[in-house]
Amino acid sequence: MRLFCVGDIAICEDLSRNGSWPPPAGIQLNEHSRILFNFEFPIGTHLNPSPRASGERFMADPHAIQALKGWAPAFVTLANNHILDADSSGLMRTCQSLSACGFKPLGAGFLDEENRRYRIWETVHGTLAILNWVFPETHPDPGQNPGANCWQGLEESATLIQVLRKEADWVIAVLHWSDELFGYPRPEDRMIAAALADQGVDLIIGQHPHVVRGWEIFNGCPVFYSIGDFYFSDIQDGSGKWILKEAPLNRASLGVDIRFSRGNKPLISTHSFWRVKGKTISDPLRRAERQLLHLSKPLQKYPLYDYAEWYQKKRRWFDRVGYRLQFRLHQISPIEFMSITAQKIRGLFSARVNP
Repeated sequence: MRLFCVGDIAICEDLSRNGSWPPPAGIQLNEHSRILFNFEFPIGTHLNPSPRASGERFMADPHAIQALKGWAPAFVTLANNHILDADSSGLMRTCQSLSACGFKPLGAGFLDEENRRYRIWETVHGTLAILNWVFPETHPDPGQNPGANCWQGLEESATLIQVLRKEADWVIAVLHWSDELFGYPRPEDRMIAAALADQGVDLIIGQHPHVVRGWEIFNGCPVFYSIGDFYFSDIQDGSGKWILKEAPLNRASLGVDIRFSRGNKPLISTHSFWRVKGKTISDPLRRAERQLLHLSKPLQKYPLYDYAEWYQKKRRWFDRVGYRLQFRLHQISPIEFMSITAQKIRGLFSARVNP
């Protein structure tokens, strides 16, 4: 069995006119080989009128699934913070459209549906259980029916994993979690990952931060804290102002290639992708893999209980300086940059003249 995991996909323009995307990295799809990805924005007819706790609401292009139909029967995770952006009708339309194209959606739906929490993939080579949760810090719409499978804590996960271990050879958890853009996982992310590994999860795939993060192993369980965005559309408002515009760090994403054989731990390899000119390609420079190795070094250096202090120092620098350098400058025109710089200089000069 082979499962190839790629990052978040949000398609807001009609890409189907260029035909269906070929499977990434030349993956040959058959009954023993599948792709897994997160479908970030729903397909609907209207935006949910309720304001989100954080950020705007978005919908995918109506033809988005057609661009991906060559990947079917892929597993599509839907437990994310945007899945109700087109209201419950958009969620149901998305599930129906995916299923009609042969995909296997999971992570959202009605409370009593098994696929809201997990999917079982069974072949002659073994049985895999795939869990999917969205975490509260991403600001999902909690408690909705139909809705996303929201994280309820480690007690609930322990009960479910114990049940799944009895019927599956392997259990992987796909987590839509943590904060965005910063290159390192929160201390609590590491704690939760370690606990899930102790509960019996064989592999953890992280989504949502929109950048590649590092990885580490707990109790034999590899944890990829974020594999980035495989494809995320740039979006402008009516005045031409950028609502979403990816920075260079957002363009690198990771593919996690997992091979399963009964009686053995999963074998893991990685693949680098890069987005250029509106499409995602295999990256000969391996930027995502180099980023993965670099960002993993502090995780290897600092044990769980020594990590928080180091993390807070790095986070303060990012909030004050790093975010602007890495994710804001590319959105500013030369004229805007000159204006902002002039304002800063006038402010510094005024502070010196009038201490």
